[in-house]
Amino acid sequence: MINELGFLVADIDGTLVNEPREMMELTKKVLTDLHRRGIRLGIASGRPLGEHLYSLPAFWGLDFQFDCYIGMNGGQLYDFEKDQYSEFYKLEPEVIRDVVELMDASGIDANPFIYIGEDMLSRERDAMMEAAMKRHGIQCDVINNISDLYRTSNAKILFRLRDAKDMPALEAYLAEHRSDRFAFFKTQPTMMEFQDSRVSKAVAMLAYCRENSIPVDTVMAFGDMTNDNEMLKEAGWSVCLKQGSDDTKACADAVTEYTNDEDGFGHYMIDHWYIPKGWKIPD
Repeated sequence: MINELGFLVADIDGTLVNEPREMMELTKKVLTDLHRRGIRLGIASGRPLGEHLYSLPAFWGLDFQFDCYIGMNGGQLYDFEKDQYSEFYKLEPEVIRDVVELMDASGIDANPFIYIGEDMLSRERDAMMEAAMKRHGIQCDVINNISDLYRTSNAKILFRLRDAKDMPALEAYLAEHRSDRFAFFKTQPTMMEFQDSRVSKAVAMLAYCRENSIPVDTVMAFGDMTNDNEMLKEAGWSVCLKQGSDDTKACADAVTEYTNDEDGFGHYMIDHWYIPKGWKIPD
């Protein structure tokens, strides 16, 4: 365990919120208390940066803003206090095209989409895309031609599988078709994402630390899925949620005793930081 906490950064889905994507009470109390103590707090998401992310604290019932937001799995960084935005390593159009062709050749039924700003551009607007639109309050437009997905560079391309049972076969297929031009990782049971191989949440996390003179050994990071792995490896102390993927648990210094549906983040902070440090437990 680290001796000093200067910056806490966490994934959202499966980490800070439960499966209905609600923030549980103990997590709210811990984050509010850390903010009042002057500890910097950050969000690290696979979603693009924008108002739908910046409005989450109010939606969760928090009365403050996070100090930084990491979007697109580390491809974007926004320093809220400095009002400073940065981007890192986009996929070039020809790489996106090759990824689309690679996925089509797999024979696995998956719907590709990209983000344009906060909205989505997809091959089909099926029930899963409709649900995502409603959940995040964004729009999804349907392409006229598959080349619409790779007309310009983009931070990532995503594929939503029709059936989660196909994911192991897809992971095995992609493992046989690795490339130094892109990285791939599962972020949900039915979601496979592709980005530039240099991008990770760690890239943006470390950039934020450099810009704000935060020693990395004072950083605590929380996550639950493969796209969190590099961030967990680089942090001074890292924690994977109990229900997280096995590869992410292997990257972490600790695993919570409770799942995200059981307020795992909040319980971990109370049991392994507040009580050992003699801090007053937030009411």
